[in-house]
Amino acid sequence: AGYRHIDTAYNYYNEKAIGKALKALFDSGKIKREDLFITSKLPRTAMRPNLVQEYLGRCLRDLQLSYVDLYLIHHPVGFEPCEEAVPVDAEGNVRLDLTTDHVAMWKAMEAQVDAGRTKAIGIS
Repeated sequence: AGYRHIDTAYNYYNEKAIGKALKALFDSGKIKREDLFITSKLPRTAMRPNLVQEYLGRCLRDLQLSYVDLYLIHHPVGFEPCEEAVPVDAEGNVRLDLTTDHVAMWKAMEAQVDAGRTKAIGIS
């Protein structure tokens, strides 16, 4: 028994710390990569097909992994691309990205499966 699923995301701001802990565990031989199920998520501010590979790459770099078991689109509605977690206008309204092409997004996610960077994809 024990905790074998790690659920993280870009906007949880914990992937670097988790990566250090995972590396220490793997290096110690106490646990193997295949013994864990690791999930991460594409942020709402990266809902563009050309950003999927970049953000999954950041995730893998920070987690110090070659793949995740599940990579999710964190929300089915995107925000305007930016580095902020939630982009807002001068009045405090969330700036939604109404141009999100969901079919193209899904194809970009499928390409990450084909590349071996994630085993499965989905929508959170």
